[in-house]
Amino acid sequence: HLLRVLVGLALPPDAHVLDAGCGHAYAIFWLAQRFPSYHLVGIERDATLVNANRQIATTLGLTGVEFRQESVEAVGGEAAYDLVFSIDVLEHVDDDAGVLRCFRRALKPNGVLLLHLPLRHQEQRRVFPIFRRHTVEDHVRDEYTPDEIKAKLKEAGFRLRWQGWGFGLAGELAFELNYLGWRRPWLRNLVALLTFPLAFPLAYLDVRLPPERGNSLLLLAEPVEA
Repeated sequence: HLLRVLVGLALPPDAHVLDAGCGHAYAIFWLAQRFPSYHLVGIERDATLVNANRQIATTLGLTGVEFRQESVEAVGGEAAYDLVFSIDVLEHVDDDAGVLRCFRRALKPNGVLLLHLPLRHQEQRRVFPIFRRHTVEDHVRDEYTPDEIKAKLKEAGFRLRWQGWGFGLAGELAFELNYLGWRRPWLRNLVALLTFPLAFPLAYLDVRLPPERGNSLLLLAEPVEA
C-alpha cells in the first residue's frame, strides 16, 4: 500500500529518499531496482541488520543505496530529502512527536513525509477470535487513531495532504493466516508455510483493491513553511 502511494508521488528523477527505521530494507531494495537514479538512505539502529543490508546492496550492485546505523531520534540536520518515509516505526518510539519534528527538519521545503502506522489495536477488525488478544510487546503505546496522529503531525509542523488505509479484510485474513502460530514461535514458520497458498492471493487482492477502512493508517504530509 505504501509503495503504491510512493510511486504516484512523481518524485524528481534524482530524488533523495530516506527510509527511517528501514529494518530489512524491503522497501529500499524494491525502490532501488525500479528507480536506479534515486539516492536512497536507510537508517536502522540494529547493526546486524545494517551490515546485512549493506552486503545485499553490494551483491545486487546497487550504487545509489546507503545504509547507516542510526536512530530515528537522530534524524535531522540540513533539509536534504525529497521524501522521508517510515513503516511501522513510530509506535516503537517514546518521543514520537520529537521524531516527527526531526523528519520535518530533514525534508526539503517541497518534500513530503509518508507514514504507515498500525491502527489502535482495540479498534482493529479481526477475523479469528484468537487475534483479538494479539498485541506487539515492544509497542510503547496503543498504536494510533487517525485524529491522534493528525494532531501530532500538525504540532510537528506538517500539513496533512492525504490519508488512506491498509490491511482491509482480505489483508487482515492474509496476516492472520500467516501468523496463526504466533503464540508458539517454534510452530509459526510451519503454519505459515502451510497457509501461504491462501494467504498470498488474499494479500495480493488487498493491495489491488485498496480498502475503504483498514487496520493500518497511511498518511501523506508536507511541511508547513515557518
